[in-house]
Amino acid sequence: MLRKFLLNASLAMAGLILVGLSANTLPALTAPQSGQQSQQDTKSVVGTVSSIGNNGHSFAVEVNQGGAKETVQFVVDKDTQVQGQVKVGTSVMVEYVAMADQNVARTVTAQG
Repeated sequence: MLRKFLLNASLAMAGLILVGLSANTLPALTAPQSGQQSQQDTKSVVGTVSSIGNNGHSFAVEVNQGGAKETVQFVVDKDTQVQGQVKVGTSVMVEYVAMADQNVARTVTAQG
């Protein structure tokens, strides 16, 4: 009888510990990151840099959209990563997120 009581008490304690552990880890997995866009909002384009403005804090890329040329404007922030030398006329791939009516460049990669 005492053995059965101790077994049940041990199982109940183990259950409480597991519930406590999962309760502590779940919010970290599901909590949204404040101030950041989710990964699925990242888009990309490939085109040619047509202008660089605002002391390098903005630039425009001319892209082909279904046979028609379109100019897409981007801004650069402290988190933007530039790979290679980028200047007017450089072919680039830009990964970006749309935030507050602006396309914020996340990575700008010069194409060989």
